Amino acid sequence: MKVDSLSSFLPQMNTESSKRDKTLEKIASAQQLNMEDSASRLLASMMQSDLSGMSEGVSNATDGISMMQIADGTISSLSDQTQILNDLSVRYNNAALSDSQKQSLKSEFSRTVESMQQSIDNASFNGKGLFGNNTTFSLGNSTVSSSIPELSPSSLSIENQDTIMAYRDSLTQAGSDVGSTTNSLISASYTLLDQISAVSAAKSQIADTDIAKATSDFQQSNLKLDIAQITMAHQSNMLQQNVTRLLG
Repeated sequence: MKVDSLSSFLPQMNTESSKRDKTLEKIASAQQLNMEDSASRLLASMMQSDLSGMSEGVSNATDGISMMQIADGTISSLSDQTQILNDLSVRYNNAALSDSQKQSLKSEFSRTVESMQQSIDNASFNGKGLFGNNTTFSLGNSTVSSSIPELSPSSLSIENQDTIMAYRDSLTQAGSDVGSTTNSLISASYTLLDQISAVSAAKSQIADTDIAKATSDFQQSNLKLDIAQITMAHQSNMLQQNVTRLLG
C-alpha cells in the first residue's frame, strides 16, 4: 500500500466537513433560541406584518413627495406672478402716468391676483387642498408633518409695494418648508427601503429553511465524515503494521 493513498480521503473529508458546517448554520439561523418550527413560522409572519407596514410607509412617503412637488410647483408659479405684480406696482407709482394708464395697470394687477388665487385653490392631491392645511404622513415607526400656509394674495395692493415684498418673503419661507419636508420624506423612504431589504432577507432565511431536511443533511454529512475518518484511521493502522513487518 502506498503512503500517499491516505491523502485521497482528505478532499472528501473537507467537502463533507464544509457541507456539515453550512447545514448547521442554516439550522442555527432558523432555530435561534431553540425555536420550534411553529415559532419560526410565527416570527416569519410577524416579519411579514412589519414588511407590510413598512411598504405602506414607503407608499405614504411617495404620496407625500408628490404632494410637495405640486405645492412646490404652485409656489414657484406664484413667485413668478409676484414679480409681475411688483413690476406693475413700480410702474403704477409713477407720477407721470395718466388716470387711464393707472386704471389699466390696476386691471392687470387684479387679473394676476385672481390667477394666483386660482392656482392656490386648484393645488390639490386626491381632492385635498394643499394650501392652508396641516398634513401628517405616517411612515411606519415615524411620521413627517407638513404645514403650508394659505398664501392668499387678496391683501396685495398695487399702491403698496411693501405688501408685495412681504408676500414674496412668505412664498420664500413656504418654499423652504416644502423643500425640507420633501427631503425628510425622501430620506425616510430610503431608510424604509433599507429596512425592507434587511427584514426580507431575514424572513427568507427563516421561512425557507426546511428544518427536517436540514437536520437530515447534517446527520448524513456527519455520518460520511465519520466513515471517512474511520477508513482513514484503518488504512493508517494497516500501513503501520506493514511498515513494522518490513522493519521486522
